[in-house]
Amino acid sequence: MASSPQCTISFDDNYHGVFFAGQTITGTVDIDLPKTKKVKGVLLRVTGLACVLWTETYGTGITVAFQGREDFLKHTIDFVRSETDDPIEMAPGRQIYKFTFQLPTTLPTSFEGDYGYIRYTARVVFERPWKFDLTYKIAFTVVNQLNLNTVTPPLNVAVVQEHIKHFYCGPCRSEPLSINVMLPMTGYVPGQFILVTVDISNRSNKCIAEVKLKLRRQIRYSSQTPYKQVRTVYNTLAKFQCSGVDAKGSAGYERRFLVPPEPPTRSDTIIRLEYFVEVTAKVPGMAYSPEVQIPITIGTVPLVNLNQTQHRASIVEAHMTTASSLTQKIFHSSVPSLMIPHTFEKSAGRSEVNIQDDDESPSLGTVPFSPRYPMYHFDTNNQPAVHSAKLPTIHAQPAKNYGGDKIPSHEQPTRNR
Repeated sequence: MASSPQCTISFDDNYHGVFFAGQTITGTVDIDLPKTKKVKGVLLRVTGLACVLWTETYGTGITVAFQGREDFLKHTIDFVRSETDDPIEMAPGRQIYKFTFQLPTTLPTSFEGDYGYIRYTARVVFERPWKFDLTYKIAFTVVNQLNLNTVTPPLNVAVVQEHIKHFYCGPCRSEPLSINVMLPMTGYVPGQFILVTVDISNRSNKCIAEVKLKLRRQIRYSSQTPYKQVRTVYNTLAKFQCSGVDAKGSAGYERRFLVPPEPPTRSDTIIRLEYFVEVTAKVPGMAYSPEVQIPITIGTVPLVNLNQTQHRASIVEAHMTTASSLTQKIFHSSVPSLMIPHTFEKSAGRSEVNIQDDDESPSLGTVPFSPRYPMYHFDTNNQPAVHSAKLPTIHAQPAKNYGGDKIPSHEQPTRNR
């Protein structure tokens, strides 16, 4: 029989451990002691923080570590507590503790990236006299809702952006290459489509080999020590490669990107998330090819004041379904304002991370973690989505490997669609 306690942390009626900022969390801690254990206390510690870390090496050979940290949540619930300096003897066997607490409404959305994370954890701590504490830990996802209808300036307005490029200069200056990109609106939720319309008029003598359309994410990591520094990472979430345009020719393209499960746009923490559509006309032999970028906002509550063209482009018009028609598994842990069928899904291409921290007591139990985000399911027949997969309860299990990086060493971009 194992000598260490076995512990499970589970959330009530919440298969994936996904919560919205402001929600009340309820759950159970299940402890199985193989033998009598002396403790000063047993508690549940819930924390939420943003952390960034990267290094830069300069020509002098000096390597500088840039770091930053913001704490959002600290909450402790005592299950067992000695009222004196003497430890308490916990009898062997199974003991179950219930817990409940409310999340602040201001919590930012969970995120795991190249050089940092926004992470929420719940850990059971056995405070032992004259020994290191024992901990069991899991991570859970928090989503801060972003209602696209409350963003200013309004996002339900079509946007057109033009780029005009002349090759060479002076008397050799070419006729213009003109790239026009149009989006019917600039606010979306995961599960909607972004209709991108591109018109190219190439009056120059240069050929365009291909036209690339991409949906991209920009992450800005901001350090606090040894001084303020910013590191920016770009990921391609989806892309299309289209045919080129001959010299003195023209072409038009229309493509739709499915918005994948991603955290909402956010710009008020040390990890800043932004999204944009990028169109690039690849010109052979040029170090720089003309491109157009249009920022978009990804939220959790879709736009409602849309015209028919916008409705058809984003597949919203015929698919507003009430919560009463949802299957129970789809709507677990959701809030009343999310009235469209949805599931909680991982970002495509993201691998799970080890949540073991270097600066805490040895952990005898962790679970690899990847945050999940709402993914809306719009059905052309106005039928609610069906999710038949069995969803596991989140819990902590004895870890096979006690080591781990504080921050994952790399992040793979989301698979191209």
